[in-house]
Parts: sequence; structure tokens; C-alpha cells
Amino acid sequence: MNPFLNPLFAVKILKHYLTDIKRAWKMNEDELRRYQDRALKKVIKYAYDVPLYHDKYKAAGIHPDDIHGMNDLKKLPLVTKAELIDAFPNGIVPSGYKKEKAYLVGTSGSSGRPLQMYKDVEYIMIEAMGALRIFHAYGINWRKDRITNIGDFSIPTTTDEECLKKGLMGNLSPIHSFDNYQNLYTGEDVKSLMQKIDSFRPRLLIGYTSVLMGLATLKMKGYGKNVKPEYVMSSGEVLDEYTRNYIEEAFNARVMNVYATTEGGTIAFECPEGNMHINSDFVHVEVLDRNGEEVEPGEFGSIVITRLYPGGTPIIRYTGLNDIASLSSSHCSCGMHTPIMKNLEGRKKDAIVLPDGRVFPPATVPMPLADAIAKFNTKQIMRFQFIQHAIDNIEIRVEIDEDRRQEADTDKLLEEIRKNYEKLFGEAVKIEVIEKDAMIPEGSVTPPLIISKIDRNIVEKYLL
Repeated sequence: MNPFLNPLFAVKILKHYLTDIKRAWKMNEDELRRYQDRALKKVIKYAYDVPLYHDKYKAAGIHPDDIHGMNDLKKLPLVTKAELIDAFPNGIVPSGYKKEKAYLVGTSGSSGRPLQMYKDVEYIMIEAMGALRIFHAYGINWRKDRITNIGDFSIPTTTDEECLKKGLMGNLSPIHSFDNYQNLYTGEDVKSLMQKIDSFRPRLLIGYTSVLMGLATLKMKGYGKNVKPEYVMSSGEVLDEYTRNYIEEAFNARVMNVYATTEGGTIAFECPEGNMHINSDFVHVEVLDRNGEEVEPGEFGSIVITRLYPGGTPIIRYTGLNDIASLSSSHCSCGMHTPIMKNLEGRKKDAIVLPDGRVFPPATVPMPLADAIAKFNTKQIMRFQFIQHAIDNIEIRVEIDEDRRQEADTDKLLEEIRKNYEKLFGEAVKIEVIEKDAMIPEGSVTPPLIISKIDRNIVEKYLL
């Protein structure tokens, strides 16, 4: 049964739609904080009926009545990905929760065991409000503008994309046709994707960074003459400056960075002023050191999230994202009053660790490569990938666009890249730069920027 046939449910979602999206502009910082306080108390009350959280809070001597707002968040124990996985299925939702009426959504498991969690329809609708906030910030009309979303539809009913397609679009289809939306599978051949996008002519193009780069390469070659998006939304992978500039030049469009996860929904997005705003009224973000202590603004730490709306599987002080970032104490002139994430550096497991203990998170690794490309004034490189085979052995794979190979001497370019990284990493590290297609690990649908084959304990030893 479509839940929107229930007038009470329909009115509840309508209220969310009318209030949630614009809240970041309408409320000042103090008002948003008071909103967070109220939301957190509701979430903790809900979570106390969830076996995993109930047991952890009871062991810590914490009762929902002890939590009065965000200042008390630190009283709560941290929750790991392994704990959520081990507690599945009955331990991650309240007793009596109707799992058959919810959507079971999971992560890919490319970094280990996959996590599965439950999202009910109300949860999905509220989560969607965080995404619609991006549209509002850029003046995109979700009801009228053509939008192409290239997502992971490989496993029906278990990916976020399928969940949104069925749980959101499916239930709203009697109200809105969604003819202005085009959902495409990210694993499809890039030329086929381009042909479909060309016939659709979207104003907004959404996709994984690597897929967008592949489309941008085709666009540079003259494919997709009708593909002229005003905005391109990159998500799911690290967006480095070389890739951003390449995509922007290819499509002559603004590229915005979005930080979204299965566990937290749309956590943060880049506003028109270029600042990464946290959807703090939907998801609270802490940045902690390896001891679980909050770091100072501007300092790097591990992202810990708390979802501020109940329903399905609660996510409270969750450490499982394993992403590195820092927070900013500055304010933005865009009109939103939400906090700013200063640097989003990527996943801890993907960081490059050197013998001397230096660590390079994913977002910082491409810089010397970009310098070499700029020196030769070429855009012949379509994709690059770093594979750390050992702590002193790094392979850099580079894919060359044959149509642009003549723009620069490829051998000299690759040698320049090698020298730049040898200078950065030091002579103790063997650097090999080769022309070779990027590797796609099992469980992934796109090639990651960094593949680390070293022991994860080594990464943890030096990084947070």
C-alpha cells in the first residue's frame, strides 16, 4: 500500500518538505543549535529501544533522560561499523519494528564486510530533503528541470539508488510523473551513457567522479553535442582539482562536490560560494582524533556522524565511515548558517603512508601529478590511479587519451610525474609511473583513486 494514501502520513511529509529544505537559511546558528538539541533527544529516545544501543547505553550508565541536547552527545559511546554488522538484523531496529515494510539498504563491502541497515519510507523522505536542499541552493527545480542521475543500480533493493528510486519515486509517482528524471547505471559503457544523456539533455548531471571524468573525455572528443548541463554534481569519490577543472572545461558547467553516504545520507555539499556546508540539522558531524577527542578547527581527524531523525536503523556517534576531514570556524556569505567542512580528504584506508610516518590522504595525493600536467599544458591524461603495493613501493597508473597524445611527449610527461613524486615521497620509496588502465577492485563499480595493499594496522598507527 502506498503510504501517501494515508492522509496523516502525507501531511507529515508535506510539513517536512515545507520546513526542512529551507531551514538552513531561515534559522540562525543559535536556532539551529536548539533544533539539534530537540532532535537529538528524540533520536536517543528512539534508539534506547534498539538492542544494540540499549545495551551500550545501559553498560555506560546512560539513560535518555540524561541527554538534554548536543552538549551531552559526548556522554554517549561511539558505535563502530563492526557492531552494526554483528547486531544485524534484529539488534539494529527497535523490537517490534516492521522490517518487511522497510527497505534493506547496504554498502558495497569493498572495504570489508558489507553493512546493512533498514530505512523506512519516512526516513527516505526526510533523507531526500537534504538532497533537495542542494537543488534549492542552486535554483534547480526538482519538479521541472531535467536531471540525470548515474548511480549504482546493480543490486536491486539493496543500494541507496534503488531505495530512492522505489521508496521515493515509486511512492510519489501518482503525484509526480518523474519524466524529468533519468536514472542510469554507473557500470554501463560510457559511450552508451553519453548517447542516453545526449537524447535527454539534462540541466543537472549527477554521477561518480570517475564516471563523470569518462563522460568529460568523450565530450572533449565531440561526443554528446546536446549534453550541456548547467551543473554537474560529483559524489562517491574524491574530487581533486585536476579532475574538477577537466570536467568543468569539457561541459562548460559548474562542478559541485557532494559528500553523501548510505549511513548518513547527504552529509555535506558545496554551496555556490565554494564552501562545503554540513547539513547539520539532518546529520551532526564530529571530527575526532584516535583517542576519541574532538580536534581543533582546521585540524584533521576522523569523521563521526549522528543522524538527527529517527526511524529505521539509528546512526549515533558512528565511526564506520573512516573518512578524514577538518572543520572550519569561518562563516559563509551564501546565506546558509550551517557549519563548514574545511577539508574532506577521503577515506583513511586509502591514505598513502610512507616509511618515515608521513601520511597523504587521497585529496592531497594528485597535486604533484597535476603540477606535471600543468607544466606540459596538456589534458591528454584521462584517468590516474595510485597503487601502494608496500610502504616503500608505489605504482602510478596513467590512462592517455589517444586523440590528445600529440599534445605533449608522453614519455617525458610520465618521467616528470615520477620525478615530482620521488621528490615528494623521498628516495626511500620506489615510484613507478606506467601507462596502464586503472584497476577496479572486486566489489567496486568504478576504479578508486588509491588502492592500498599495505596492512591497515600500519595506516592506523600513523593516522588518527
